[in-house]
Amino acid sequence: MPQTDMNERPPVLREEQANAVRDARMTEFPARPVASWAITMGLGGLLLGFVGATDSYELPLVLRLALWLGLCAVGGVIAITIEKATIGFGLRPRNLLVWWALLTATLAIAMVPVIFLVNSSGSYSQFANLPLFTINSFAISAALVAVRLVVGRLLPATTSAHSDAFAEAAPQTSPRLLERLKPGLQSANLLALKSEGHYLKVYTDQGSELILMRLKDAIGETEPTQGMQVHRSWWLARQSGLERRNNEGRLELKLDDENWVPISRSHRAEWLAQDW
Repeated sequence: MPQTDMNERPPVLREEQANAVRDARMTEFPARPVASWAITMGLGGLLLGFVGATDSYELPLVLRLALWLGLCAVGGVIAITIEKATIGFGLRPRNLLVWWALLTATLAIAMVPVIFLVNSSGSYSQFANLPLFTINSFAISAALVAVRLVVGRLLPATTSAHSDAFAEAAPQTSPRLLERLKPGLQSANLLALKSEGHYLKVYTDQGSELILMRLKDAIGETEPTQGMQVHRSWWLARQSGLERRNNEGRLELKLDDENWVPISRSHRAEWLAQDW
């Protein structure tokens, strides 16, 4: 099939591909929030304590480190709660800059009362300093969230052994591939995969979505769903009762009203042997 220029593709497909690119760029950022925030807050607490941020340099080094590590620990718990809640409710923005701004604002606002209590020491005389506390909270939160996003992207490459071990201890009940889809499809049943150049169309019983991924890589994330690659561009989950047709000598299975999945000659024998 001849390749067409991106500008010649239908607007809907171009929009789906643009969304797929944005999703792919953000795939690792929300991953492993606990580990990412633990690393970020640990390093942040040590650095802020060492330099004596926000005039804390007047305190002894040990006390500064204890103060900032404690604040960062509290901030880490708050940040993890905010991030997991945001992702759980499907509110995570596609744009990375918006995601950074959202996490920064919510963390900074949540930390203002904590900073006030630490500085007031039971006195209400610090109310006049609330604007300063707020500015400091936003500045520090912005830097910490940025570091967390970078750590979240780098961490999977450095913890794959741990992830694989955890996966063996806790078998997947749904395909890992579905975690790449929008929240509304993550609990769906996987039906088929179709390669479209550098993109992949994922079909489920609750809808479909286009993501930026190779078919070969995606097939490795389909377990425990049983299925097989039936064509160079198609992977099909094991299903019974699919309507068949002969299209100019080529066997095809009806996936839905718009899609017939071809069974290539090189895969037909294996497919027939499985007796679907």
